[in-house]
Amino acid sequence: MLVNDQQNLKAIGPILKYSLITGVALLLGLRLFFWLSGNMVADEAYYWMWSQHPAISYYDHPPLNAWMLWLASKLFGWNVLALRIGPILTFLADIWILWAISKQISDQPKQHFVLTLILFLATPIFLTMTMLALPDHLMVMLLLLALLCFIKFFNAMELGARPWPWLYAACICVGLATLAKYNAVLLGAGAFLYALANKQARIILKHWQSYAAFALFLLVVGPEIYWNINTNASSITFILRDRHAGLPTENNFSGLIGYLGGMIGFLSPFLLWPLAKCLWPTSKNVPQLGLARCIFWASTLLFLALSLTTDIMFHWNLVAYIAILPFLAHFIRWGWLLFAHIAYGVLLAAIIAYNFGALPIRTYFSTADYFSARSFGWEDTAEWVEKLSLEHKPDFIAGTHYTISAPLGFALKNPDVTDLGSAHSQFRYWFAPSEHLGDNALIVTHSGNGLGAELEARFEQVELLDTIEIYRQGYLVEKRHAYLATGFKN
Repeated sequence: MLVNDQQNLKAIGPILKYSLITGVALLLGLRLFFWLSGNMVADEAYYWMWSQHPAISYYDHPPLNAWMLWLASKLFGWNVLALRIGPILTFLADIWILWAISKQISDQPKQHFVLTLILFLATPIFLTMTMLALPDHLMVMLLLLALLCFIKFFNAMELGARPWPWLYAACICVGLATLAKYNAVLLGAGAFLYALANKQARIILKHWQSYAAFALFLLVVGPEIYWNINTNASSITFILRDRHAGLPTENNFSGLIGYLGGMIGFLSPFLLWPLAKCLWPTSKNVPQLGLARCIFWASTLLFLALSLTTDIMFHWNLVAYIAILPFLAHFIRWGWLLFAHIAYGVLLAAIIAYNFGALPIRTYFSTADYFSARSFGWEDTAEWVEKLSLEHKPDFIAGTHYTISAPLGFALKNPDVTDLGSAHSQFRYWFAPSEHLGDNALIVTHSGNGLGAELEARFEQVELLDTIEIYRQGYLVEKRHAYLATGFKN
């Protein structure tokens, strides 16, 4: 059955209608289960540890997420609720902003909003990036707000007005989003390209207020600019070199395949046709669809080019999907397609919630992947480490990778737990080796093969103390080993 702009959801039919309602309820329930499960992915704990060392910025990413987590820790204490309160609040804000955008781009805003909300809840990229206490949940909210401001500005401008406050607000929001993640700047770049390409919009470039708006953006991102100037562009170096060991010069077709596959998998195959219709130049005239297209292509083509030289993570092109999301509801033409999309979203949500909240799925077939395994057993591990610490009285506690050190520090409620692994991380900015010469350390690792020659060489002596096994539902999830390392040398 066709579902178009002139029909509302009542016309879908009772079976499909109740199926959609059931799907939405399941998506909300799975999201709630994940938030309340008590488990966290390692990167969430990593950003929490950032928040306990307030700074103008950080090595891996800009500072906004850490600042928000610091505030949450002061208001709600050191617990999973404080960790997750940010994503909960931004999720609610996302819903309100989508409603406000629907009123700007549709003559039937209630129907449009319902469809857009279903897409938002069921699309895997939004599902994953708005559930976790990662920088992405802030970026999604702030970029949706920036998009709303841009739409309001350009809508009013087409009617002959010059509502500069909306442009100022849009640039401030893009700046704040960039303080969450660097790729947020691409929404601003897409809006600029739209102003260049659109004859009506181009006139704003003749007004000083446009440059004042850009100055506001630069002012907001000032902390990040200052950080990179004073740390020899450490964040830029991380992105271009440390994360992928540099950009290879040879063709990287596996990167291209992974990028396109990630786009299909995390948008869902059932959105490809509506997306193609939305991007098609001769498709229906929707207010500010041209703006969304410019943002989509600015981000998508950049990462498409980069995928030929390096591996692109599935969520890096999130800016493109944020920009196009509110417009997709105009192009969902078949009820069965909407149903298939929400069923796909429920399946992915169930897998994610179970994998990180109950048991890593790969455990049924072999050993759990390390990223999933690091979500389990940290309360037990913390009790185990505390007992060993009372017995051996180490001068400091460390892990051998940030995915161990951060969850351990969170579980111990100890901001001084550090990371002595070979991989560069933010922990190196907090740990001064010269201040710990001769110290003894209790080191936790997941590997049963010792600490490795490089780390062992930094101590006079290393001794395996104990091993803890993490089980869930009778399955071994991970083994963690504790070493006493004496006489720190460097």
